[in-house]
Amino acid sequence: MAKPRKIRKRRKDETLAAALDIGASKVSCFIARIVDEPGLAPHAEIVGVGCYGAALNARMAATADVIETGIRNAVEAAERMAGENVGRVLVGVSGRHLRARRIGVDIEIAGGVVAQEDIDDSLSEGIKIATPPDCAPLHAMPIGYRVDGEEGLADPIGLSGSVLSTQMFALGVRQSYLDNLENLIEHCDLGVEEFVAAPYAAAEAVLLDDEKELGVVSIDIGATSTGYAVYDNGALVECGGVPIGGGHITRDIAQIFGASLAHAERVKTLYGAALIGPGDEHRLVDFPQLGVSGEVARASRADVCEVILPRLEEVFEMVLDQLPDDGMRRSGLRRAVITGGGSLLVGAREVAERSLGMKTRLGRPIAIPGSPEAASAPGFAVCSGLIQHYTNLGRENEKGLGLLRQSPHARQRSSVLGGLDNWLRAKF
Repeated sequence: MAKPRKIRKRRKDETLAAALDIGASKVSCFIARIVDEPGLAPHAEIVGVGCYGAALNARMAATADVIETGIRNAVEAAERMAGENVGRVLVGVSGRHLRARRIGVDIEIAGGVVAQEDIDDSLSEGIKIATPPDCAPLHAMPIGYRVDGEEGLADPIGLSGSVLSTQMFALGVRQSYLDNLENLIEHCDLGVEEFVAAPYAAAEAVLLDDEKELGVVSIDIGATSTGYAVYDNGALVECGGVPIGGGHITRDIAQIFGASLAHAERVKTLYGAALIGPGDEHRLVDFPQLGVSGEVARASRADVCEVILPRLEEVFEMVLDQLPDDGMRRSGLRRAVITGGGSLLVGAREVAERSLGMKTRLGRPIAIPGSPEAASAPGFAVCSGLIQHYTNLGRENEKGLGLLRQSPHARQRSSVLGGLDNWLRAKF
């Protein structure tokens, strides 16, 4: 049993945030100092980074003890680098555990002209009913407004009408899953600051504002699952995950070529690709045979690629199948961004473009001051996004069902004429 960590009391003027991404292949932790200077927007500075994955790589479903060891080691490594101790962490929730729901809320406009109070009232009503059935609340956010049936309004303040309709998107998680995850973290002498949807966090770390506005799907390829988040008009409109990831490619290689999981992972990392290159048919890779001492099988890199390609195509096809087949969110999507450790496979971007039918790029986390270069790899997108979420939104959210003000129409409080001006520009 590891010794309990000693938590140093922080000064009242210090603001630290710790992010924890618990994956099947590694556990990552970022510690950031939040700088909130008068007259400036809060911004983060990374002061500690920790990662632990050696014990997790060998198995697809790690035991609680193995995960606890990973959490302790990752957090302690980040604390040593930061010279600080943390007591609470932001925790990413895997996309495959998320349950999404879209609802509409109608309220009467009291004064005949939409005011901020009307929007706040509609959001308050929506939060009460937004959680998917049989789930614990995670996030709720506005994705659009209508006034007397007029659609496509991002900011209705200042418009005349009698009924304000608010479209909201909500995410929930099974309460038992959150309880188990929180208990595991408490065993590591840590508390949970907030649970955050991991696909949303990864998307916030790698997407550009213009991509969110034009419409984009972010795909975070992990070891045992792949998360996705869809944005339209600057707002998150779909979020979830599929139970397949890079670890399944490792298992395919191990099973087909008779190697251990550890060696299959090494071959995938060093020689794996989703596209066959010139001469790959003649480049041989050794596979020590599992359970047979001294016996080695050989296969070409082209053979390895032929194992990787179908599984990677399956990942993207499963994500595509999960997207609602309505309007923009399926037929209108024209751009994708892939991130996560699995996105680093050579040829992954090209396979994504072909499978999804969308222009695709590799997404690396937008640099946060103080973070080492290694922490800007796609595999750290969730941790980076958790820190950005905390910096921009964390203090505004209530514990549990938080109202995410991440969309332009949600986070900007316009003047009374602001909504009317936007409406006129959109219509004329």
